[in-house]
Amino acid sequence: MISVTDALDALFDLVVKTPTEYVPLQQAAGRTLSQPVHARRSQPPFAASAMDGYGVTQTDPSVGDTWQVVGEAAAGHGFSDTIEPHQAIRIFTGAPVPDSVKRVIIQEDVKRSSSEITLTTAPGEGLNIRPAGGDFSVGDSLSAPRILRPADIALLASMNISAVPVARQPSVALIATGDELVTPGGDPGPDQIMASNSYGLHALLAQAGAR
Repeated sequence: MISVTDALDALFDLVVKTPTEYVPLQQAAGRTLSQPVHARRSQPPFAASAMDGYGVTQTDPSVGDTWQVVGEAAAGHGFSDTIEPHQAIRIFTGAPVPDSVKRVIIQEDVKRSSSEITLTTAPGEGLNIRPAGGDFSVGDSLSAPRILRPADIALLASMNISAVPVARQPSVALIATGDELVTPGGDPGPDQIMASNSYGLHALLAQAGAR
């Protein structure tokens, strides 16, 4: 007889690593990433507004300051012109921040009258601007091996990855033998039992990613 540890070692010595295959991102959840994947796009790809509000050129405006609203930037629709110190743009969360904008004042801190806004509350320390590449940059990698979770799938999507290298699922055949075994739902005789182990093994193997 050998120990359980020795038996497991002998079994694992027989394991052959499955080859890599590429699957669409929508089919990658629960699969094992077999090699690192590198971002093809930075996130965010541009400086982006973190709040709904108004973009201004000052980093430290004071209560009572006023600006003329001269344009708007929304998610998917940037503002391409340059604004002056006495000007502001309406800007929404996720919108590209023009180079001339140095702070986004949240909309709750201003009072707007027609096309003019007035700062009514001292702004906080944060500029409310997410820097380009603040989450990750082009070339940053997701390490492998790992079982891909829903959060990993979202990350891969934001990295502009459409097909993912994963380990091919092993195919396993389960054969339950024995005169004493009867399939669940059957009608066992007085000397028979239900074939339960193969169903438990099937669930364990499926949970581990096997077919």
